[in-house]
Amino acid sequence: MHTVDTPNPSLNLVIIGAAGRLGSALVGSFSKNHRVIGLTRSELNLADPDSIRRALEPLDFDRLILPGALTAVDYCEDHEDEAFAVNADGPKLIAEICAEKGAHLTYISTDFVFDGISECPYREAAIARPLSVYGASKLEGEEGVLAVSQHNLVARVSWLYGAGKPAFPEWIVGQALKQDQLALPEEKLGSPTSAEDVVDLLGALLGLEVGMPAGGIFHLTNSGHCSWQEWGQFCLDQAAAAGLPLKTTKMDANNLEDIAAFVASRPINSVLSTEKFTRHTGVTPRPWQEALREHFGRTLAACR
Repeated sequence: MHTVDTPNPSLNLVIIGAAGRLGSALVGSFSKNHRVIGLTRSELNLADPDSIRRALEPLDFDRLILPGALTAVDYCEDHEDEAFAVNADGPKLIAEICAEKGAHLTYISTDFVFDGISECPYREAAIARPLSVYGASKLEGEEGVLAVSQHNLVARVSWLYGAGKPAFPEWIVGQALKQDQLALPEEKLGSPTSAEDVVDLLGALLGLEVGMPAGGIFHLTNSGHCSWQEWGQFCLDQAAAAGLPLKTTKMDANNLEDIAAFVASRPINSVLSTEKFTRHTGVTPRPWQEALREHFGRTLAACR
């Protein structure tokens, strides 16, 4: 357990999954003005109810944010019981403990709750029909925390990357440093989303400085969307402009069915509408290209 004290903390926050990509960004940002307790997997096992109770019941906190999850989509497909224990049962128990303490819970969810057949961005009220065990477990997690209290917040994100640990951008650049031909699906659509931007968007919803936190479901992504192929090409363009010795600077197109390693089905279109967030906060998320360009400006040196 890592506790960060500030001179005059106004809120006590608990962040579960503090070592992950989004969790570490949340701890780093929110600890500037609040007392933050970050819990890692070794300190709170989401699949173990006793571990959850031991970690949380002694603590005094006002808000809890839960980005911790089992997110390995194909692993979940073959480990259904574990996926539901971590992504659904554990979060519901955490929501019950939060309710006993009078604390607000934010549950981080995913675009994988949708089936991908829509031709337009998914709004929060769209019917969720997950295609995979991972998506189904996250949907059950959403339903569980909101059943405990409609004041809890579910924040769905998509195509997340960030400074906490390598993600798709670093992986695809690494592949281009080794291979002279690359291809990604041209039909799969989504919104690349910066973890650092999600922190800022969450801050606008949670009223950490003034006001009450939002409840219900909100979509939090950067603005705009692209295909996986376009996302990969943008990453290669940034790496090439920075002078990395890529073996290819062109991202060819293929289809999801061409990726033999995938076990679980993926939604073709998982673009999430952020109109509700903008109506609620007055904030428009910045374009995904701007956020990703800034990310590469900080991290490309690590790809050399």
